[in-house]
Amino acid sequence: MIKVNPVQLPPAALAEYRERGYLITPKLLADDQLERLRVAVDRLFRYEYDRDIYPFDRVYTYDLASPELRKVNNGWWLNDDMRSLVLSPKLGALVAPLMESDTVRIWHDQAVLKPGVGPSGANFKAANIGWHQDYAHWQVASSQRMCTLWIALQDTDLQNGGMRTIVGSHKWGLIPDSDSFHDKDLDQLKHKYAGQHDWLDEPCVLKAGEASIHHCLCLHGSGPNLTHDPRRSLIIHYMPGGTAYRGRVDPFAKILPGRKGNRHANVPLLGPNAKPGDLFEGEAFPQVWPFDPQLESRYGVAVDAGGLVS
Repeated sequence: MIKVNPVQLPPAALAEYRERGYLITPKLLADDQLERLRVAVDRLFRYEYDRDIYPFDRVYTYDLASPELRKVNNGWWLNDDMRSLVLSPKLGALVAPLMESDTVRIWHDQAVLKPGVGPSGANFKAANIGWHQDYAHWQVASSQRMCTLWIALQDTDLQNGGMRTIVGSHKWGLIPDSDSFHDKDLDQLKHKYAGQHDWLDEPCVLKAGEASIHHCLCLHGSGPNLTHDPRRSLIIHYMPGGTAYRGRVDPFAKILPGRKGNRHANVPLLGPNAKPGDLFEGEAFPQVWPFDPQLESRYGVAVDAGGLVS
């Protein structure tokens, strides 16, 4: 079981989140728990799984000597320590007021490793994460109150390619074509998205075990890791209870090369008869708040409920 520190956000946190589009939490994980999770991330990229199942959406092939970004979606399906963390009701309770929801479900998670390219790699872009809005990739979902918990598994800042946010950009609404996670040119994307807005690019400087929580419309991205050590993060995407499938949004729109359009790999989990209005719920979208006493037996892993009363 991964233990989560008892954390309560101060009263001003909700106002900060609403105004700035993101906040930074106190330390959520002790050092020994962080080490377990670093091992878990590394095992994923060596294809060492705790469950007799394939990765969620594809089997990525990684050259472990390559400096390119490595990412696995829904690592919680594959690794039991990640499963214990992702299903944590303590984390669910933490994000519930930010989404203004009494119920919290998992949308999906990501395990991300950004290899170090050293101080001479300032122009290396292959591991960049482009400025993007999460919701631009999630338009099949009915809620624009979804949020993301980004946990640093080591001290993280600009030097090792930490996340950067555009403060207040969640107030700009959904920006056309901002499903640009995989675009690498941050300067070009800034020119595309800034428009008449104030562009306040702020780094999320995190100590190991701290996290940022950002709104699904908050623009964010990251540059190269200029150290010689890998930068690891675990990312949990949450949705309010009652989030439903919107349909294909614009079923006749041309899908551009290299883009998903409005598709998302979560939709097939609704089954062959999915239709607009169907709820994203059930086994693939676990409820993590309020705490369900059947959660541990259903998913075969212990979670740190820490005496929480739903």
